[in-house]
Amino acid sequence: MSSEKFLIDTTVWIKFLRGLDASLKDRLGLLLSEERALSSEIIIMEILRGAKSEKEYNMLYQDFLALPLLVMDHNVWETAWKASYNLRRGGINIPIADTIILATAVHHKCTLLHSDKHFTISAKYTGLKAIEV
Repeated sequence: MSSEKFLIDTTVWIKFLRGLDASLKDRLGLLLSEERALSSEIIIMEILRGAKSEKEYNMLYQDFLALPLLVMDHNVWETAWKASYNLRRGGINIPIADTIILATAVHHKCTLLHSDKHFTISAKYTGLKAIEV
């Protein structure tokens, strides 16, 4: 069993929850069972804002709060500020929420599992370790 930890981006959770990628069921199932799947408050916010009903909101709320959360402290913000600066200097402009997500992964030294091409591009400017699915 590997000890590598993964911050699971919203894009991956959406694919998983909507059943858009059958291979994610096994991959995330393994990461969850080995307690290597991580989340953060901003990812939970992105997921919960898309809930279709109060019942779905409550179910997602309980499920996502059960995951280990990476702390978004001042150090993460410092990483985000610098990453945002470096990305803009490199001609890359990504949403602020995604900058915070990548900074969380970088600061906590975990791999970002994502399905969003700008994270792959951002890795060159930020030190992000990312896997696109």
